[in-house]
Amino acid sequence: MSGYVGCIVSLDCGDMLGNFQGQVKCVNNSNQTITIDNCYRNGIACEHPEITISAGDIRELSILKSAEDARDILSIQSTPSKFTKEQMEAICGGTASPVKVVSCNDNYNQSRTPSKDKNSQWNNGNHRRTPTNKDDHLKQRRNSGGDIGAKTKLLENKSKLQNLQASEPRKKTPARKIDCRRKLMTREDCFSAPSESFLKEFDFEKNLALFDKKAFFQEMENSLPEIIHHNNDRKNPAKYRHDENILESGPVVLCKIKVPCYSDQEYVTDSGLTVPSISYELRSRLFSAGEEFGFSKSRQLETVGRSTTEMILQLLGGSHRLNPKNDHQLPTVVVLCGPHIQGAQGITCARLLANHNVKTYIYVPNYMKMDHFIENELALYDLTDGVKTFSIKDLPKFPVDIIVNSLDNHENMVLRDQPWYQALVVWANNSKAPVLAIDPPQQGTLIHAKWSLSLCLPLNLKGQFGQVYLCDIGLPRKVMAQVGITYSSPFGHKFLIPLHAKT
Repeated sequence: MSGYVGCIVSLDCGDMLGNFQGQVKCVNNSNQTITIDNCYRNGIACEHPEITISAGDIRELSILKSAEDARDILSIQSTPSKFTKEQMEAICGGTASPVKVVSCNDNYNQSRTPSKDKNSQWNNGNHRRTPTNKDDHLKQRRNSGGDIGAKTKLLENKSKLQNLQASEPRKKTPARKIDCRRKLMTREDCFSAPSESFLKEFDFEKNLALFDKKAFFQEMENSLPEIIHHNNDRKNPAKYRHDENILESGPVVLCKIKVPCYSDQEYVTDSGLTVPSISYELRSRLFSAGEEFGFSKSRQLETVGRSTTEMILQLLGGSHRLNPKNDHQLPTVVVLCGPHIQGAQGITCARLLANHNVKTYIYVPNYMKMDHFIENELALYDLTDGVKTFSIKDLPKFPVDIIVNSLDNHENMVLRDQPWYQALVVWANNSKAPVLAIDPPQQGTLIHAKWSLSLCLPLNLKGQFGQVYLCDIGLPRKVMAQVGITYSSPFGHKFLIPLHAKT
């Protein structure tokens, strides 16, 4: 078999391994293997230049070209994936079939399942063989004549090929069209940019400063026609909402309330209006003038109680806290009342809160005789489900939501020396609940208040009163004029507004 080294052979290894073509490099008789070079498997060039195949895997071996003819054929330039047309014509020899030189035992091959031998070397053994028309050629090779006739046919084909090459100039093999999508980019093409160009940061501010926007837009405006310049000079009319005044009005006056006495302290509303403070004597004369015009103390009590109730309901959470789906955590309010008009205002507030399903507790000192306003308000409060107590021990031991302080009076300060008063101060200050003071005196209260409610016009408060709120009790402008007050309502659409000290 060493005489066949250099020949071009075709090895049929079955459907599993496929068909191999290549030039015989060496034949190992002891190991029964053959090594071929320039290998093609099923017409496709193999990745490895050499392949060694065992004789047991070969079903049929065909010699396509001799060693001399193989040197001439392999010298022709070919594409990397398959033989050129000239090479295939030279190998196949036109219509003539190649000669079958060695045929393995068919019975042996049929009984033996093709398998990969330990001496075989290839990577494409898992691919199945592509069906071709080579089986018909193999059948023709089996039925062909002897070796002498085949060799004669090969010599004739060789002479025809030599005459053709001598008579006609060799044509260049047309270049195969390469798909751009399959072209791989090398690392040099991708990473060839110098790294120094990316290390320097780009200065955006410096680059933006090179562009003068004002000069650019000025140049654009100068290039516009004169008609457009004339239209641009007109200011666009201001756009108003549906609820805004489109008529020009005079300057806004923020000080619309004037009092006859000097005001030590001034307050400012959220809208910027100035509200001056008044003395307690002036406010007493104002309430007396209101009673003369029909605004009795009972009417004033109901107005103050209604405004205080509305404020407390908002502080408790409003609709988020008081709704039918939240009955398991109803708020609790404790009202501390004194034996005077401020105490009556606190009882009125407790009665209205109880009507809104708020749990209320009121404390009233156990006096034998009290003002008739207190007695009337207590009788009305007894009609509700609220709790009334005369002892500090009956006050809630659990945390409450808000404490309403109506213990203090502007005239009688003797109550602060009473034991029950001092006990209430200790209980309220030790409680963590916020405190709302109703009409506190100017000197301040002993119970620390978070909110303070003033009536009609604020007093000059000289202490820590927390956030000050102003309540509208409904006195008209002419009633204010009776005591020398020029009044313009600062409440707007509300009956209760916050005040801020003017600095």
